[in-house]
Amino acid sequence: MRRLTIKRPVGPIAVSYHGEADASRPPILFVHPINLKGGAWAEIVPAFADRFTIVPDMRGFGDSPPAEQYDLARWAQDCIDAVDRAGIDRFHAIGGSLGGAISVYLAAAEPKRVLSVVAVGSQLYSQDPDNAAVLATLEHHTVDEMFELILPKYALGPNASAEVVAKTIALRNPNEKDDIRRVWRAACAADIRAHVASVSCPVTVLTGEFDLTCPLAAGAEMAAALRAPHVLLPGIGHLPMLEDPPALIAAIKAHLAHAESRR
Repeated sequence: MRRLTIKRPVGPIAVSYHGEADASRPPILFVHPINLKGGAWAEIVPAFADRFTIVPDMRGFGDSPPAEQYDLARWAQDCIDAVDRAGIDRFHAIGGSLGGAISVYLAAAEPKRVLSVVAVGSQLYSQDPDNAAVLATLEHHTVDEMFELILPKYALGPNASAEVVAKTIALRNPNEKDDIRRVWRAACAADIRAHVASVSCPVTVLTGEFDLTCPLAAGAEMAAALRAPHVLLPGIGHLPMLEDPPALIAAIKAHLAHAESRR
């Protein structure tokens, strides 16, 4: 694994690269969920050791510093900069939560480069009024307290172990309140409905049975708009990459086998 900081006029981003860029199988870009970081994919990436994988911390997350402005286009540009730095042309995009919406956005904006998309715990736009309630918790709690309150409640399923809860909290956004508010407002404003008609590659939408953030109905709506299969992941919540890595790996491999059989 190589960990690099890409310097840019709009600010640096940290990226992890795994494997060899000239591997025979198509590369994968992993796009992390809101308020986590690329490390959220740590238990998934080794299952794809036969491919080159690109795992950025988008601006405002992980080791990438905060920015003044956030939106889908800027986060998507972070991903493209990470891919371009490795000299990669075409790639599969696999994203969790907000990362799924960003992956679909990339497929619409870069149709000749994105081979396929897996959107995990994602939706077309925010339909959950609790997002406002989550933001309000910052008025009365520290950042650490907020994540300790909301991550187990909204992001994880009822069967999540104490180990999974601790692992998820350890991956949280490390920044201050004002930055987290900007990130959250941008994520809640993310809306890819105008972009789905431009997506021509294979897409699979995966939703955890107990996902409260992007519930089954929202996943089904996203899949229908993209003419994609909608796959239920039993017994888990919003973050399958942390709650049940084997189930998510199996679902991603099934998607890749199908997508690459069509090439």
